[in-house]
Amino acid sequence: MHGQQLTRVAFFISAITAILVLCNPLIGSAQKLRAIDVVPDEEKRSSIHEVDGYAYLSENMTISDLRAKAFANAKRQALEMAETYIRSKTKVTDGKLAYDLVWSDAEGAVSVLEQKDLGVIDNNRYHVWIKAEVAYAIGPKPSGAPQAALMEADAPLTVKVWSDRKNYRKGEFITLFVQGNRDFHARIVDVAADGTIIQLLPNDYRTLSSFKGGRVYTIPGPGDRFKLRVRAPFGREKVIVYAGEQPIGAIALEEVGSGLRSYGGTLDSLNRAVRAIEPVFSGGEPVNSEFYEAIWALETRP
Repeated sequence: MHGQQLTRVAFFISAITAILVLCNPLIGSAQKLRAIDVVPDEEKRSSIHEVDGYAYLSENMTISDLRAKAFANAKRQALEMAETYIRSKTKVTDGKLAYDLVWSDAEGAVSVLEQKDLGVIDNNRYHVWIKAEVAYAIGPKPSGAPQAALMEADAPLTVKVWSDRKNYRKGEFITLFVQGNRDFHARIVDVAADGTIIQLLPNDYRTLSSFKGGRVYTIPGPGDRFKLRVRAPFGREKVIVYAGEQPIGAIALEEVGSGLRSYGGTLDSLNRAVRAIEPVFSGGEPVNSEFYEAIWALETRP
């Protein structure tokens, strides 16, 4: 079964008997310089927050009304917390940013990842709890915002992923590169043209899930026991990096060989699962964490 599954992956994964050697330092240096100019095909920026929402009892409101008001209150708080949190982690020079931080002020911009309905407490208010994701975007100033600004350590969390080329033919080998502007946790997956999802990092032989900011990582890299060789089905491939300030949520994976594992669900379900971050509490403080998703697309053909 494992062999059949592997042959369906456009990035053909073959076992190797020895640990891969480190890349030539000069090559690594060149790729690091290029990372500054890499523009992802798609990116999603967000922050994740734990929020308590309340609605005070009123003779004119039903329990259903109170519950709805409490959740609305929690979403509004999440919006406010997100903007405050991201701005607090962003460098300001001479009172100005090198780019615009853009939020929606509508409750609909808040995605509820988890929620708890705690009901009436203290005989005077309705209590709910949510773990919410608030999306935002970075827009350039009229003069343009250089990609280099986003790779500074005091910019919002940014993780570049790229390959040595964008187009490949059957039998050619692919090398991927990953670099973040500061320390981050991540899962890196390949989505083949037929929808097959393989997690590249961490894997059984290279359990790397915590990365150092500024360092360029290669895939395959030291410790990996696979190569990325182009094979049918051909078409548009996507390499996705899910990155966050805290460890990324655990997902159910099935072994496919060479230390790699596949995800059997849909891409939508994976996108939700990885956002179930594993909180690292400090003194009982609620979760506040940046999340970043980057997609790098490739084209493969016979």
